[in-house]
Amino acid sequence: MQQPYFFNPGMTTQQLEDWLGQQKTHLAHFNRLVAEKAALEERLKEIDKSIELLSASGFEGTLSFPYSSSPLLENPQTEKQPKAD
Repeated sequence: MQQPYFFNPGMTTQQLEDWLGQQKTHLAHFNRLVAEKAALEERLKEIDKSIELLSASGFEGTLSFPYSSSPLLENPQTEKQPKAD
């Protein structure tokens, strides 16, 4: 009988199979995390570039952004005539 290329003393073939299954699961999870981290780092670079482009005009003092009042926020006061008693 040919011996396997690795040897784990004290493990039955079933234990070895279970151990290999666990290693496969952990390695797959690790690889997913590495891929997710790489994607997040790439997205962070894109965000940094966007921030750099937006701040290239140079904000000094108070930040100034375009403003227009929303008609939904306006609360026109209707003038009520005070009643003279």
